[in-house]
Amino acid sequence: MEKGLISVDRWGQESQAYFLTHLHADHTKGLSPQWCRGPLFCSPISAHLLPSKFPGFDPSLIRVLDVGSTQCLSLHSHTAGSQVRVVVTTIDAHHCPGAVMYLFRGEFGCVLYTGDFRWELRSKRAMMGKKTLLEALQGDKVDALYLDNTYCHPSFSFPPREVVAEQVCLCFRVSIFFIGSHTSYECLCTIGMYGSPKKMWVQEPPFLNFTC
Repeated sequence: MEKGLISVDRWGQESQAYFLTHLHADHTKGLSPQWCRGPLFCSPISAHLLPSKFPGFDPSLIRVLDVGSTQCLSLHSHTAGSQVRVVVTTIDAHHCPGAVMYLFRGEFGCVLYTGDFRWELRSKRAMMGKKTLLEALQGDKVDALYLDNTYCHPSFSFPPREVVAEQVCLCFRVSIFFIGSHTSYECLCTIGMYGSPKKMWVQEPPFLNFTC
């Protein structure tokens, strides 16, 4: 793909269109409330969360792409000196709220940016994402793959997300049960990830009816 057309999770270089995969800090380095280089494309959830992460960010720059949708962009090719057609499909990355992949198609071929993603064999969301990708490819192959491979190594073996969620909920249930036997206060359970806490507000009593 010609340089200067599209940037994905890169906010310091000149491009005509910018795409955000998700809002984790390692993918928003260079993005700020004052950032105004061009239109920023993202999922509906990221569009909703972005002003909270960057108060004062110009909302007129945000372009929402529904997950599973395909849209066509008309950009200017400085090399050809004419307009070029770029077709972008937004695919569920199953990583964090709002996380997506982007498949770009045009005269340059098919380019897939995964960002952070988690596709498990038994995951219905992953199967839907795969279906979206294959339908968008229309029988073509991916010519260039930009793969986030942070944990792509045999030494990393993670349990299924559903198992992890149940274990976390169990820890919360046990903790809240014991806390509740000594106080009537409400509990705020916080999980720290990359320095940005994920909060779960837990109303009680009764403690044993707590669900995640």
